Amino acid sequence: MAGGAEKQQGCRKKLDGRVFSWALALLLPLLAALPAVVNPIEEHAVDAALFHVYRAVVFAAAQADGWLYPRWVPGINGGLGGPLFVFYSPLIYFLMTVFHAVGLPFALTWRLVVALTFMAAALGAFGLGLALFRRADVALAVAALYTYSPYLLRELFERGSPQGVAIALYPWVLWGMLALAERPSGLRLAMASIAWAALILTHNAGALLALPVLALGWLFITLRVGRVGFWLTALALVVGLLLAAFFLLPFMAEQSAVQLENATDRVWASPTTGAMRLSEFFAWPLVFDAGLANNDTGQTLGPLPAFLIPLALVAALLLARRGRRAEAILAGGLALWGAFALWMQTASATPVWAAVTPLGVMQYLNFRWRLLASMGLVTALAAGFLLAAVPRRWIGPLAALTVILGVGIALPSLFPSLLTRHADVPRDPTLADVQAFTLRSGFPDLSYFRELLPRGRTVPFTPDEVERIAGSPVSNLPEGGHVLHWERRTGYLKAELETPIAFQGAFHALYFPGWAGYLDGERQPLRAAEGSGYILMDIPAGRHTVLLQYEGTVAQQVGDWVSGITAVVLLALAVLWRRPAQHQLGAAYIKPRWWVAGLLVGLAALKTFWLDPHTTFLRHNSTCESIHGAQVQVDVWFGETLHLCGYTVSSGYAAPGEEVSVTFWWEIPHPIERAANSFVHLIGPTINPATGTPLWGQEDKQMGINWWQPGGLYRDTYTFQVAPDAPPGEYRLEVGWWDPQTEQRYPPRIVRGETIALSEWNSLLIGTVVVP
Repeated sequence: MAGGAEKQQGCRKKLDGRVFSWALALLLPLLAALPAVVNPIEEHAVDAALFHVYRAVVFAAAQADGWLYPRWVPGINGGLGGPLFVFYSPLIYFLMTVFHAVGLPFALTWRLVVALTFMAAALGAFGLGLALFRRADVALAVAALYTYSPYLLRELFERGSPQGVAIALYPWVLWGMLALAERPSGLRLAMASIAWAALILTHNAGALLALPVLALGWLFITLRVGRVGFWLTALALVVGLLLAAFFLLPFMAEQSAVQLENATDRVWASPTTGAMRLSEFFAWPLVFDAGLANNDTGQTLGPLPAFLIPLALVAALLLARRGRRAEAILAGGLALWGAFALWMQTASATPVWAAVTPLGVMQYLNFRWRLLASMGLVTALAAGFLLAAVPRRWIGPLAALTVILGVGIALPSLFPSLLTRHADVPRDPTLADVQAFTLRSGFPDLSYFRELLPRGRTVPFTPDEVERIAGSPVSNLPEGGHVLHWERRTGYLKAELETPIAFQGAFHALYFPGWAGYLDGERQPLRAAEGSGYILMDIPAGRHTVLLQYEGTVAQQVGDWVSGITAVVLLALAVLWRRPAQHQLGAAYIKPRWWVAGLLVGLAALKTFWLDPHTTFLRHNSTCESIHGAQVQVDVWFGETLHLCGYTVSSGYAAPGEEVSVTFWWEIPHPIERAANSFVHLIGPTINPATGTPLWGQEDKQMGINWWQPGGLYRDTYTFQVAPDAPPGEYRLEVGWWDPQTEQRYPPRIVRGETIALSEWNSLLIGTVVVP
């Protein structure tokens, strides 16, 4: 009896330790999750401000019209609608519409998605760490480094991209694969497959970027479990693809019907540009400035990867010497992949990008830094392997230190309301708000490059056209003709017309595969009008009923059937395929100390509800009269529009071929109606024979100052190369602004400032640069 009681007590302690450990993993992301909920992050994250909240609105509007999965949505493209969710992964918007259905405004649904993403990242990384290292303290360190990784914070707080949600799912997919291989069952097959499908349906490019890490995990499982593990994980990945077929098949089949090439025809949005120095990736996170209106996080990954990745190679060698081949290959493979991904950001890798970018999907990455999506997981698992390799008595303290370091280094980045405010997002926007925004912003299809516009549409939308679309179903009704009755809803346009003559009707819907047209119940051929992209249908004289409805394509229908059948089979396997209970290796959980959990909650609440709004803790606080980081304070006006408060020059000396950076701090007294162009020139003592001017270096910009808002400083940096053949001498730096519509420069006016002067070219001369 005593032995049974002791065993029961031991089981209870283990259960308590398990509950406490998982509770810590759940509470760990509170320092990021709470600010995500209480701050208007949808206005400070560029993609969320411009697209994702509004995409949820049109998604919900289409669902209200009876479409469970609305590939075609209303409200965009001047009210004509568009095939937005044929090409954009829909899972985030399903979640947002569910939250909206229970009463949350759309803006808050985005905040809730971000907060839950931080929790999902922590729990997934903790579960994966527990499965790999069998110690909850090590798993908690992995979770801390992953959840607070700079790349993930940037994706969620600064970009506001579903790619950040996809990144949070990376450890879930690996964990599901490992759990399936070690203890196969139908339920575990379902969980692994669903995790992979969810990743694809959250962000398809994010899923593509996960492949190197998933391949390493697959190899690890094969070496650790054997051939059965190889085939089971392969099956899970295939089943996940089949679950996502309803999205993937149309995405691949119908790309030619939209203008995806628009996303790759800009030089700045190509992986062949944007090279950076490695030192920029290992910098400490930037400290935000409460006086700045355009704080950013930079491209840093933080200082930890700089030594954790090389040390992971050392850990791999130690594991190999101990005969733990699978762990050695995973640790070494992750370190090598991390090193390779970092090297691909440098100028030396540009020829590689130039060679691979034209090949298939690589061109759609747009930015080479996207290759770093898995760096948070690489760094976190590298730390896990290092902790597991040290003597047992050191693991606990070192794991606790790792948690503190991971969270502490990220603290300056946990002020999302200080990031650039990109737009006013209504708390609960309507379809009318979406349409007004798309017209005002120049993003008619709710994409950056108009890449999701149907191919037939090549002319811009105008307010007059939008008014005509709202007022009539057809754009070219003959004189004497009448619209007797008409109605429009998502994927549906019906009109009763009377026309004295036959005509080719241009109806207010954008032609796209999947639309079907009927004249008095008889199916008719459709085609696209050149330029407008309207659906054309031949209408004979007389009174007729015209029906246009979106019925989908063969690829969509096949994808739906494939996904549906796969889901049914997977459900049956989850119910019927059960493994007998078997012993599994236990994990060492953390001894319950619930005051630690209380302290974590208290610290998160203290920071979010008092330190953040009432102090400048961990932040600078610049004003126009006192700017943190400015070498020179000035008071200069360019016209009555732009006020220069200070500037900094990176160096007063620069050899030919070296770079010079100049940073300015501007403010505006009132909102500005249109953008302007700016420049910084390096004016030399002689004429540059290559240009016929005294310019020996320059950077010109198109500045969206019409998005700026009064009341804050805007930091603006220019970086250019001194001409390689620049002769020795003293050079002047020149800065100026001009209106692209009038081509007139903004005249500078000096109120106060030393070492500055007005130039004869209606610009401002600031510091000097000596070229030896």
